[in-house]
Amino acid sequence: MKVLGLEGTAHTISAGIVDDNRIISNFSSTYIPKNGGIHPREAAIHHADNILPVMKKAFEESGLSPGQINLVAFSMGPGLGPCLRVVATAARAFSIKYGIPLIGVNHPLGHVEIGRKLSGAKDPIMLYISGGNTQIIAHEENSYKVLGETMDIGLGNLLDKLARDVGIPFPGGPKIEEFALKGDKLLDLPYSVKGMDTSFSGIYTAARNYIGRESIENICYSVQETTFSMLVEVLERALYYTDKREILLAGGVARNDRLRSMVSHMAKSSGYVAYLTDKKYCMDNGAMIAQAGMLMYLSGQRQHIMDTKVNQSFRIDEVKVPWINSKKPVISNNRGAEALISESQFYGRKTITKQRVEKEYRNQELDRKIRTERMKNEFNLIFRLKSNGINSPILYDFDKYNFTLVMQKLDGITLNKLIRSGDNYMAVINKLGQIIGEMHNLLISHGDLNPNNIMVVGPDIYLIDPSMGKFNCEIEDMADDIFLLTESFKNLYSNYDVLENHFISSYKEKSTNYVEIIKTLDEIKQRRRYV
Repeated sequence: MKVLGLEGTAHTISAGIVDDNRIISNFSSTYIPKNGGIHPREAAIHHADNILPVMKKAFEESGLSPGQINLVAFSMGPGLGPCLRVVATAARAFSIKYGIPLIGVNHPLGHVEIGRKLSGAKDPIMLYISGGNTQIIAHEENSYKVLGETMDIGLGNLLDKLARDVGIPFPGGPKIEEFALKGDKLLDLPYSVKGMDTSFSGIYTAARNYIGRESIENICYSVQETTFSMLVEVLERALYYTDKREILLAGGVARNDRLRSMVSHMAKSSGYVAYLTDKKYCMDNGAMIAQAGMLMYLSGQRQHIMDTKVNQSFRIDEVKVPWINSKKPVISNNRGAEALISESQFYGRKTITKQRVEKEYRNQELDRKIRTERMKNEFNLIFRLKSNGINSPILYDFDKYNFTLVMQKLDGITLNKLIRSGDNYMAVINKLGQIIGEMHNLLISHGDLNPNNIMVVGPDIYLIDPSMGKFNCEIEDMADDIFLLTESFKNLYSNYDVLENHFISSYKEKSTNYVEIIKTLDEIKQRRRYV
């Protein structure tokens, strides 16, 4: 089967042709603004002027004629509306003129599938980083799930904004990478990880404030070290949650050699296989759209021309992906992304020893800071929860030099395991809502509230690993807790809507700030780049 793919979501207009085995041809033209970032209308004009030339080049390179094409695929979204409409119009015209089927493709799906085609990855966790998107993606139950993503701007957007502030023309990422190679001083920037989600707007503001006070080299170095460490951390956490063994790195920012080396280092040290998409195909390209379109078509998906309206907010989790057979995760209680858990004894009591392990992929200074802060925070928050009648493990020992905590061994299972077992878990969900409501009334947030950090011990529920939580927390922190939990329901379980409704209903019974918290929760949901 031979498929023509047309890409045009943002700055690049591209045409590529693939068959079942290989990329036959690919040709692109990129819009470079004279100043500032991408101007949607100007980019669309560029695309309209160049769509026919890039298609012509792709056919010349392939040696094929339009009549030999079996399917035309185009990027339906997400992206810039004027750009998307140019590509959709061209694809429809080609389909009608040559009487061949037409199919609209989700842009991130294209990045995933061209990466799998080129690398041989079967069922990976994908770290997808571009100007508008920063996502952790994994396949489960017939579709790709977004396990974590930016809660504000994409990492590529941050890099482009910073580049403009220091006079670097678009695209700024490659030049920032050059400057970072000459930096050697780690500046103090926010490390903004919330569960498996990230936030980059605060880092941008902090980095911008260093301009004129610190060298460009050290600013770029610090931004890369901080943001890349955040991404590799959430990537590793996603691997433990899903029990997948492969990593796929793709998207425009994935061309960065420092990020590629950090991902490769983490994978090697933890026993995973890292697949790094060929740099040429990390950038937006027509071949990736053709590949995804072919898989959709071969799986039986069809679209009438009236179904091909562009969608600027098109999410990858809306697409059916039956061509991957992903396995159910097997979650272990004695290991995690950040710590080693071992059974121990403390004066005859059954305990566990939790040691926060060094992450060699991270800057050593940053790594030590993160481990120290989280260990202290976990100790203090567990103590505060326990003191206020909320079940959490009893703490017995704290060793700041070896980064270890010794705490009560809980003879139970995680909420994740309970839900997946199919046992009577709805009563636990209802009780959990009340517990979290009570915790928030105490102005305590958990910071990483998900089904793997909730233990069920007989009739009791225990909260564990609140290392990213806060005392005297704000409404935003409480809403973040609910957001992280309900998003994990959505990404892990098919009946997520039932789970969420039961949790929210019982949370409402106890929370004294329910209305304000839910209002803030809705605002958080709208901040994501593509919702």
